[in-house]
Amino acid sequence: MLNRQKLILEMIERAGRPVGHLELTKWSFLLAHETPSLGGASFYQFLPYQLGPFSFCLYREIGALVHDGYLANEGKAWRIVEDVKRPAGGLPPSVQEDAVGVVKRFQDMPSNALLAYVYQRFPWFTVNSVKRRLQTRPVAAPAVYTVGYEGWLVDGFLDMLMRSGIQRVLDVRNNPVARRYGFHKGTLSRLCDNVCIEYQHFPQLGVPREWRQGLETSADYEALFARYEEVVLGRETAAVDKVAAMMTEKPTVLMCMEADAAQCHRSRLAAAVARKIDLLVRDLGGTK
Repeated sequence: MLNRQKLILEMIERAGRPVGHLELTKWSFLLAHETPSLGGASFYQFLPYQLGPFSFCLYREIGALVHDGYLANEGKAWRIVEDVKRPAGGLPPSVQEDAVGVVKRFQDMPSNALLAYVYQRFPWFTVNSVKRRLQTRPVAAPAVYTVGYEGWLVDGFLDMLMRSGIQRVLDVRNNPVARRYGFHKGTLSRLCDNVCIEYQHFPQLGVPREWRQGLETSADYEALFARYEEVVLGRETAAVDKVAAMMTEKPTVLMCMEADAAQCHRSRLAAAVARKIDLLVRDLGGTK
């Protein structure tokens, strides 16, 4: 069990009662944003959603805790299943102390007051709210944007795209599967739609999997990308033209896996697109 899941169980247990879905989401968010430990390494990341900060990963992993018998659903609340033994240890004392402190501070606060507190303190997370919006989403300046999702949780990744003013993702992986939750084509398309980011897949502009075998040196990568430019970009001129046109319509990002654009074919695709529409290439990144 991940430490972040143990923290969820810890907070619900410390509350001594079933904890509402909205409550637990906001407690977790405040643990990540208002405590010294920030919830510890690899804690949940959050994005603006219908009722402020939200985490798709958090809900998925709580679903696993329910499935495994640690938690039970009670309407719109979760409660601890008392007779199930939980994995012991693993939580750094400072993180556990912060989690307990969040519960003590907010457990008696009504949901509406909790929501108002979070909205006032963190207005960015209201940009998709169905209740009240205290900020608006930015719109990126024209450029050929690229990004790699390596190292990100999907919530933080989508939050970064929204903060960057991106409105459309063009997935240029040849085979859009991923071990990390949220980055498989079907899931990513659905999550993008949930936060009003358009998603399209261009598999024909990806690198065939077999070409990536045995890559070790910078010379190997240079040979791969030279082959990509000659074979793929030379063949898929219509797709490149379509991508170029889409880049001029609204802020659009070319997405693949690698964090380092220099080790990803998207850099060569972006350069080809930029030459067609006379825009600069900008790779997005940031703290994960």
